[in-house]
Amino acid sequence: MALSLCLCASRAANAQQAPAEGVAQVLTNQLGPMTRASPRGKLEPVTVYFREGAVRVDFRDASGTSFQLLLPGEGQPGWIVGAKGAAMPAPNAKWPLVFDPLAPCAGQGMFASCQGQGQGLVAGQNARHWRYRFSRNSGPGMTSRGDMWLDAETGLVLSYRGETGVGLAQEWRVQSVTYGPLPEDTFELPASIRSGQ
Repeated sequence: MALSLCLCASRAANAQQAPAEGVAQVLTNQLGPMTRASPRGKLEPVTVYFREGAVRVDFRDASGTSFQLLLPGEGQPGWIVGAKGAAMPAPNAKWPLVFDPLAPCAGQGMFASCQGQGQGLVAGQNARHWRYRFSRNSGPGMTSRGDMWLDAETGLVLSYRGETGVGLAQEWRVQSVTYGPLPEDTFELPASIRSGQ
């Protein structure tokens, strides 16, 4: 199975920015290849846990079976984990989840372009709207161009609609977000993975 989605939380460059840690309820089509959503491109609900370099996405496939996409961070490989603990490696999975809300193109290469489109309220958070074009498919959802709304304080991607370099439409809409410390075991690998390492 080709895993073209990308999940990574990178701390934004703005040193005065509050670190993003918490949980969000999201509607997205990014997991469509894994969930077998129908019709293609359908937005599906997921729960996203995030802390600096770690991300966990809880989702269900078309049959209602629960899964987690677990990216523990610190250079560790990602995993797709089933409800019973069976796991499949997702070694190249990453998901750009946090950008500098004042300069989201920082570090995105010399051909990156971000144009401010104003401010507003998204999912109850003050947000900055940016139109972006990245040369390396390094935007939210590994898109190369589109529109994104970033939390004005943390840089968390609250919403985006964009296209990958091959024209695949990606969308992400945070419905609600709660910032705060998460339990230490939130990003812990299941015993089935730990025992095999």
